[in-house]
Amino acid sequence: MSVNREIELKGSISTEYLDRIKDLPAIKKRAVGRARSRKLTTVYFDTPESALRQQGLSLRVRKIGSAYVQCVKQAHKKFGGILVRTEWEGPVPSQGPAVSVIENKKLRRRIRAAGIKRLKPIFSTEFRRSSRALEFDDGSRATLDIDVGEIIADGRSDPICEFELELESGAPENLFELASEIGKAIPFRISSLSKAARGYALLTRKDPQPQKSNKLAFAKDATVEHVLTDLVQHCLDKLQANELVVLKTEEPEGVHQMRIALRRLRAALQLFKPALPADQYCWITTEAKWLNDALSAPRGWDVFADEIVAPLAQLYGKDQGFDELLIAVEQARRHSHQQARATIDSERYTDFLLRLSAWLSAKAWREQPVSEQTTRLLDPVRIHSADLLQKRDKLVRRQGKEIKGLSADGLHKLRLSIKRLRYAADFFEELYPKKSAKSYKKRLARLQNALGYLRDVGSADTLIHTLAENSKDQAAACAYAGGLIVGWHRSVSLNTKKQLHRDMAAFLRTEPFWNND
Repeated sequence: MSVNREIELKGSISTEYLDRIKDLPAIKKRAVGRARSRKLTTVYFDTPESALRQQGLSLRVRKIGSAYVQCVKQAHKKFGGILVRTEWEGPVPSQGPAVSVIENKKLRRRIRAAGIKRLKPIFSTEFRRSSRALEFDDGSRATLDIDVGEIIADGRSDPICEFELELESGAPENLFELASEIGKAIPFRISSLSKAARGYALLTRKDPQPQKSNKLAFAKDATVEHVLTDLVQHCLDKLQANELVVLKTEEPEGVHQMRIALRRLRAALQLFKPALPADQYCWITTEAKWLNDALSAPRGWDVFADEIVAPLAQLYGKDQGFDELLIAVEQARRHSHQQARATIDSERYTDFLLRLSAWLSAKAWREQPVSEQTTRLLDPVRIHSADLLQKRDKLVRRQGKEIKGLSADGLHKLRLSIKRLRYAADFFEELYPKKSAKSYKKRLARLQNALGYLRDVGSADTLIHTLAENSKDQAAACAYAGGLIVGWHRSVSLNTKKQLHRDMAAFLRTEPFWNND
């Protein structure tokens, strides 16, 4: 079996645009040779408990004409918005898997450990693929595949309507450039799911689940550039991982995790701002802020409904106008989530992902004059991490000393400073002793949660006013119930502020964990 590294960018499109793709000028000017079309039937195999999937493997046998081709794929770290996988592919005599023909001994052992006799067909795909070879100006080569058909699992089906740009040789940035040109003529959404991943989702009948940001471990000799690259990629991964949660479900955590990914992205870029070209930094942070702002309304209504209204609704039930208020809140909440879905489906969002991926893939920040700041990209991050943390810690301490006299706007600025410090601590904590880092972050979390609650209480008046205006006949009921809510939370917030002052005093006495190394 041959071994290949598959580098692929996938786009989901509407059927009405299928026939237009191959005739786009962006495709025609790069096309080489004739297009070809074929029907492909593929069966995927795994054990009943999905042992291969748990190892990050997929095993399939595809029928192409009268021949059968077996393929094992293993997912790797993403590259910008591109799926990168290693695949072992070769002919087999029938539709059933033939593990013995796999030349890689380690891979054979892994599949056998899962239990060869327990492998069974779990789902299949049937689609027609139209393919076209492409060549770019710099000599890079790729293939455009347009797939139309369906995924079938346990009596259910999910349509396939997508194009794939697979790099054969050369620079991955060409795929992003071409995809951007396609996007200007035909709307599509970048897909981060393979057909195998979609098949498993269809088989388990589970909705997409929110994906939280996990810790990144860096070697102590990792360079600033290495850390920058990994942080941006990590944020991009989490942003895309939560798209389907927002698009396919009403789960509030999807929007929340997308916003966290965007805030972490902006925080990471701000850390290394002096070493980045100003124009590049500006457009990324501007677009990230646009997207974050576009997702703020659904997040605001989710928090208002679940954390501000819900506690009082349980006490009052349907009395005192709460029934009318709950209906109005749910309508506003649903409308805001519809707007969030429209944002994710927009050309601007797709263009942001493509440009950010291309920037990351090409390491475009290197395209600037050499200076003292830019050369720091090659330094071990350990040299600069303490200074980066100290700068943010110092700002929080300066603002925190005046906490009792801060206005609502001042408390909001303090909350943002704490968020940036907490993200920086998340990024670098693996470089320092775990115990002291954990204690430090715990104190930051308490401050952030308290300030977040005070901010939400402050926003409640505005949201209730919006509901009263939009509810017309139920305006009085909404306003009355809203008044009860605001009054109750303002009373609670008095104790919250007292505890906040104590927590800040405790933080000011806390030694920064990077000083204990």
